[in-house]
Amino acid sequence: MKILYAFLLGAIAQAISFIQLQGQVMWKFPKDNPLVMMLLGLPISLLYIHSTKLMNEHFNASWPGRLIGFGIGVVIFTIMSWLLFKEHPTPKTLVCLGLAFVIIGVQVFWKN
Repeated sequence: MKILYAFLLGAIAQAISFIQLQGQVMWKFPKDNPLVMMLLGLPISLLYIHSTKLMNEHFNASWPGRLIGFGIGVVIFTIMSWLLFKEHPTPKTLVCLGLAFVIIGVQVFWKN
């Protein structure tokens, strides 16, 4: 169950990070208020810290969580770019998305 909670926290952190960093391209508020957007770093950091803690506890190692976090980031970025910016994934992006799922799958299902 810890792993599912870690995934959820990581996905939420990635989604908020996307808005924090890419929001200035889409909306006026983030562009005009960089200090407010900077303050989003506090809750984002807490989400990442807790997600990392749970991943480390589940795997008893740090590398799986790091690679899963990378994969989650690719998935969330692809989804949010598509939904918010209407950027349809190119074949190159779809291959990278597939690789992200493979990375996550290897870390979760490959037992040593």
